[in-house]
Amino acid sequence: MLKRKLAGMVLFCVMTMSPWGAFCQAQTTPFLSDGEIRMLSNEISGDRAFEHIRWLSHWHRDSGMEGYFKAAEYVVKAAKEVGLTDVRFIEQPLPGVNYTARSAELWMVEPVELKLADIGEHAVYLADGSHDADVTAELVYVGDASVESLKGLDVTGKIVLTSANPGTAVQNAVYARGAVGVVSYTTAESKNPLDFPDQIAWTRMDATPPEGKKGTFAFVLAPRKGDTLRRILASDSMQDLFGTGKRTKGGRIVLKAKVDTEITPAPGRTGFVEGWIRGSSIHDQQIILTAHLQEEQGSANDDGSGCGNLLELARTFNKLIAEGKMARPARDIRFWWTDEIYSEYRYFQDNPDEPKKFLANVHQDMTGADQALGSRVQHLIFAPHSRTSYLDAIFESVGTYLINTNNGFLAASRQGGLPRPHTRPLYSTRGSRQGYNARFVPWFGSSDHMTFLDGPINTPAVALINWDDDYIHSSDDDIDKIDQTQLRRNNFLIGSIAYFLSKATENDVPTLAAETYAQGTKRLANDLRVAMSLLKEGSAAADNWKEANYIIEQGVLREQHALNSIRVFTAPGSKAAGSINDLNANMKRNGVQLRVDLETYYAQLRCGPPVPIKISVEESAAMKKIPRNTSIKVYFDNRDKIRFRSNLHGLMRDEVFNFVDGQRSYFDIYKAVYAEAAAAGSWYYGTVTLNDVTGMLDAAVQAQALTLK
Repeated sequence: MLKRKLAGMVLFCVMTMSPWGAFCQAQTTPFLSDGEIRMLSNEISGDRAFEHIRWLSHWHRDSGMEGYFKAAEYVVKAAKEVGLTDVRFIEQPLPGVNYTARSAELWMVEPVELKLADIGEHAVYLADGSHDADVTAELVYVGDASVESLKGLDVTGKIVLTSANPGTAVQNAVYARGAVGVVSYTTAESKNPLDFPDQIAWTRMDATPPEGKKGTFAFVLAPRKGDTLRRILASDSMQDLFGTGKRTKGGRIVLKAKVDTEITPAPGRTGFVEGWIRGSSIHDQQIILTAHLQEEQGSANDDGSGCGNLLELARTFNKLIAEGKMARPARDIRFWWTDEIYSEYRYFQDNPDEPKKFLANVHQDMTGADQALGSRVQHLIFAPHSRTSYLDAIFESVGTYLINTNNGFLAASRQGGLPRPHTRPLYSTRGSRQGYNARFVPWFGSSDHMTFLDGPINTPAVALINWDDDYIHSSDDDIDKIDQTQLRRNNFLIGSIAYFLSKATENDVPTLAAETYAQGTKRLANDLRVAMSLLKEGSAAADNWKEANYIIEQGVLREQHALNSIRVFTAPGSKAAGSINDLNANMKRNGVQLRVDLETYYAQLRCGPPVPIKISVEESAAMKKIPRNTSIKVYFDNRDKIRFRSNLHGLMRDEVFNFVDGQRSYFDIYKAVYAEAAAAGSWYYGTVTLNDVTGMLDAAVQAQALTLK
């Protein structure tokens, strides 16, 4: 009893040592003083970031394209101008070819002459990977270009029209049945064509044809234009569906395609831009700020926004340092403008010791959305449970401050006397005065931050990505869909995190511990809610008691891991390190109480206590296998060789590997991934079974991506 009371006193001391007084009196965050908030918000500009996006949007900049290198050259020049040091383009091999389209036009020549597509107007009219062509041929409609839809159709020597992704038609109609080219009117990201009839999807096809086959081409039209071609083919009546001023008979169309491309043999070349703000004293705890250059022409939000914001954040920090308003950071800050996801994985393989120097990654992807267009919400993405850390606490604190001060609240404005519509807003000169429509969400990958979280890299990372987005990967993702105000707000969030981490010392441990502990108790409360719901869904035959316990058990372990992550800021044996030990003990006792609460609820539901948990034969076998990571190079060389088919959600598949640490058994990893999926809900991450996890790990061992301890 005395020990519990002392532990509670430790928590009280930690909480009172943090700037809670300021937090209660004003709208702020314990990780920044009021003056520091003003310092950063006064300088960070969404309008300056927008000007960088304006330049980047000129180039069609997929991996290895001429436009990609032009964009990289621009960033190198701009990064030097804003004061970054050691700016360089880090050359990397590209597994495929280097590809650039020089010109491409598609014309209808019968029944009336009409230009249908020209990459001088937008690059996405031509599917990346298309080959040279000078072809005049009849057009035939092939539906979704499936093998079934092609039955009974003669497509030899013809251009095929399809509503499907052009890659399907290339394989099934061109290479398999002798067609000479493809015209597609597919949609980007599986959107409904009725919602976006004039949007052109960005598509790719393999630039290397099958052995013995000649390369082909594929044009992509907007759904309205593509479906108009289909309608002309479907009727032989007189019509003028394109409004050319000339009525003609339908039923037959002849197209002329002329394509000029430049394709160099594999392996090609790519790379990424790096710049530094060198720290004054700590060089083995680097903060890595990322955004990616690689995307289609336009691509203002994805991810011109992140790239522009990184350049603006570099300017902000260097200006504040030069003016003496901000001390030079103690830690190095590295800025990376990457070939999305590939650059990081390639860099880690080529420099396996570098990740040991990383403290955290903070990533911006799609951070400039005009939120008045569509249902665009800024997702503030927590790290996965395998990497829950102090970083989540900083992220949530600053993000919550930003949400609270840039949205309207009745109590604060109408009766509290604070300004309206927003109480401490960030606006841009040419931006909107909209609210900040943002929400925190469980982990999502599919962008550069996922590379830092991966197995042997093991670096905490959080990210910003707006979703749902009506314009991504299409002709519509351009600068007219950008809001400078949202650029500024999101850059303030990223900049605040980077600023705090760059200077954090052991004196900041009480604040970090208090926020991490408080955030953890909220997560544990959700775990209890989920565990109780699981019991309620159970039956006499399958009461879910075992699974409900897994959720509580793994939640406590997750929160202890989060608290332990703060040790990176402490010296061994210090008072701050001791306080983390005490909080960990408190967290363990919280877990005991949660299990008591769960057992009480079970007794209410089932009119009696649960029976003791029994370990199955399969679970016992899984306890005896302990996987561990190989070297970074071997891991990445063999990871793509893993072959295991299951219904496991892709993100939970990643988490199976992220939980491998040489200590956890197959069974431990299963429980951790099961609990993570359950905490978010099956609608979000699906469901997880022991067979899913053991099968995945066995396949990884067989592929030599992992070994058994």
